[in-house]
Amino acid sequence: MLDAVGRACRILAQEGVSGAVNRLRYRRDGRLMQGRRVGAGRQGFVLLGEGRLMAGFRRELARRGLLGQVSRPGATRKIFFNPHPAEFHDPKLAAAVLDDDYFAALHPGDEEARAGLCSGCPLIVTSVAGLHRVQALGAALRDVTLIPGQTRRHGLRLAVGRWLVYADALAPDDYLADLLALTPPIRSRDRICISLPEYTGRRAHFESANPSDFRLFNGIRLLPAWQGCAWSYKAIAVKALQSGARRLTICEDDAWFAADFSACFKAINRYLDRSRWDVFNGVMTRIEGEPDIRLRRRLGRNHIIHTPHMMGMVFNVYNRTALEWMADWSPDAGGAGTNTIDEWMNAMPGLKVVSAVPFIAGHREDAHSTIFGFKNARYSGMIRATEREILSRIEPV
Repeated sequence: MLDAVGRACRILAQEGVSGAVNRLRYRRDGRLMQGRRVGAGRQGFVLLGEGRLMAGFRRELARRGLLGQVSRPGATRKIFFNPHPAEFHDPKLAAAVLDDDYFAALHPGDEEARAGLCSGCPLIVTSVAGLHRVQALGAALRDVTLIPGQTRRHGLRLAVGRWLVYADALAPDDYLADLLALTPPIRSRDRICISLPEYTGRRAHFESANPSDFRLFNGIRLLPAWQGCAWSYKAIAVKALQSGARRLTICEDDAWFAADFSACFKAINRYLDRSRWDVFNGVMTRIEGEPDIRLRRRLGRNHIIHTPHMMGMVFNVYNRTALEWMADWSPDAGGAGTNTIDEWMNAMPGLKVVSAVPFIAGHREDAHSTIFGFKNARYSGMIRATEREILSRIEPV
């Protein structure tokens, strides 16, 4: 009880009333924090119905040894293509795959089908239009996967594999092997943006409002969601190391950048060229205790600081040693309190972090976290408090 009161007092002192209220107002989505789906497991699948992705699914499931037999339904889960309303309630349902024609034929008064779409069963749609339609009908995005119907063979292999990981039918390590084999190299000084294709609003806003030289990476989905996030970073790091990269910029698609970002980031990269560092932490979400500032410099309007701690992944630059540590992340190293990817990076032995304050990037407050489900406004007080705390300890240089 006393610990909880003490924590509440610290939050109020650091983030103010609005920060404390945002923490209460924007709660975590418990579904995203849970483990594997009920009934999941490394079983085979039978394919039922008809649909444009059926041949591709059959090929990919057969290649992975996951294609079951209709004559032995008890040992398998079912993937229904454009199902009849009653099939949404089948206890063996693994997913309902919905073509655009399905929605075109859906009658406004078909309450049974609408109820099935909103029941929380896993849905796969074949277009962005289909994604928007199921959302409009009440389906939660956490239950929907986008696999475009026009995807070419290698792309379909990756898209189906990504869904199989989310369905707990494929080990993430096996999917990582496909990513390494089928995706283009990630070179030094490339810029990667992690984005879930199902969250079309976030992706569209990022592409329209931010620098155009970021390459999108379709994030890995897994329950609990923080593990999917960590696997995404691990996959990027492993691919970058495979490609010989020595420095890499990674951001998330709810990042926003200051108006002078391009000029400021060029100056920061020139500074990093002549410094010893592991991570440039573009947005430091929080600090524990007093900030440990080992070195400070002035760079334009910003203060450059060196510190042994980091927290926050919305926009960072990593050198090779940090990429190697990121690639070593393991889901077996701890739970959500100690093993999220930012906690893992902060635990890197001898970590050398550079940051710039005021921060050159931030979180979009109107977006929702795809890991915890709450609105990003919950982070705002923490980030402002962190920035204020650092600035208060920096003397004019």
